[in-house]
Amino acid sequence: MKREKMFWVILKKVNMFYDGSQKGSDKMITKYLEHFSKLYEQLDGMIIVNRDGIIEFSVMFNIETKYMENEGFTGKYILDVFPTLTEKTSSHFRVMTGRNPIINERQLVTDITGNTFEFLNSTFPIEIQNEVIGTIEGSVILSVNGEPTTRITTESKHKQSCSDLYHLNDIVTADPAMVEIKEKIKKIAVENSPVLIYGETGTGKELVAQAIHSHSLRSDGPFISQNCSAIPNSLLESTLFGTVKGSFTGAENRKGLFELADKGTLFLDEVNSMDISIQAKILKAIEEKKIRRIGDEKEKEIDVRIISAMNENPMKAIEKGAIRKDLYYRLGVIQINLPPLRERQEDIILLTGLLIQKYNQKMGKNIEGVSEIVKNTFNNYAWPGNIRELKNALEHAMIVTAGNMIALHDIPEHVLYTSKEKEKYFTKDTLDNKSLPQRVEEYEKEIILEALSASKNITEAAGKLQITRQSLQYKIDKYRLK
Repeated sequence: MKREKMFWVILKKVNMFYDGSQKGSDKMITKYLEHFSKLYEQLDGMIIVNRDGIIEFSVMFNIETKYMENEGFTGKYILDVFPTLTEKTSSHFRVMTGRNPIINERQLVTDITGNTFEFLNSTFPIEIQNEVIGTIEGSVILSVNGEPTTRITTESKHKQSCSDLYHLNDIVTADPAMVEIKEKIKKIAVENSPVLIYGETGTGKELVAQAIHSHSLRSDGPFISQNCSAIPNSLLESTLFGTVKGSFTGAENRKGLFELADKGTLFLDEVNSMDISIQAKILKAIEEKKIRRIGDEKEKEIDVRIISAMNENPMKAIEKGAIRKDLYYRLGVIQINLPPLRERQEDIILLTGLLIQKYNQKMGKNIEGVSEIVKNTFNNYAWPGNIRELKNALEHAMIVTAGNMIALHDIPEHVLYTSKEKEKYFTKDTLDNKSLPQRVEEYEKEIILEALSASKNITEAAGKLQITRQSLQYKIDKYRLK
């Protein structure tokens, strides 16, 4: 079966699946096939599964014959066909349970013939009268038995956008609030409504924006990102809307970011930093879906999803006139509020471990983790720079550490102080009379005394502090702690 004929066969099969009794089923499937055509330049496989997990239809592209072929899986239970999957890992069962599509998910599976495939899948629920009765999934083969395929999907055409961008799985968390946000992203990704992300600096706003794009029906289009505070307001308008030659001295025919993001997503970070006059033009572009280059007489239609971000409370930004109220309401149709790292206690050590693995690969090191004292210090620190600050602190520690565990003396000095310790050390008297090294020494003495009091001997205390007995003895003598 050639690819161009596959869709007609699917529609015919769908009618058989429903016995022709479910009105609108063919329109629904047609809609999903249109989604697949937007997501992928060409499909390598299609499968329809009923509510009981039985495969009703299945075809796969045969690389040797160049045809779509029935694999002989029809009528079989899907978990029998793919024994490496479970109900928790199967995209079909997850979609039937959650009732939400899964877009552009990579899956590595082995089928009953022993072949291992890496797929890029998009799975949609089949609903009749508000009841999920099955799923339909379109697939692109990324590799077979570890060998990558050479065919290119639309997804990879825009500077390898989807492979380079963050996905939902890149948002690693054990925090309940963040888990809810991930579920929210799944739901809103497939829509086209504008999204406003609010969070402190370093909380991962662009990561969320990229994840939304990567799991959307626009993932085959470009993802264009611009920090509005990084460009002077005098240049921002031409950057966003483009120019025509001769409109001002040195101007050339150049597309703006709205045009470059056509059929994709435009992410505007720190949108509250731009001039009010530019905000009015952005509002007009969003509402009319048209833009006009500077110096041009004609308008151009655009098809762009806007994701914006702010690092201050939107209501406060409106009160002080940093953002137009009407633009805020237009951008904030859907809002995501990212909690700061200090409110995600479960994630601090979780992210620490993952970042150490990342830096081990980058630096060619084999650091096993952080000491218990460092864990306590991290958990008690406020992290005003959030995840970005945690990354920087760990990168610093990975560079300076000499052992296989990050110790207290490896982390940046400013992280040593918890909020309570800041109150103690940063009173007026101490600021006037003590230097930073003196205050660090006082903190180190307290830590050593705590370890000694909780240990039977110096050797045991040295073990708890993750330093040698000789080093601890030296510090005891230095600080006269006998």
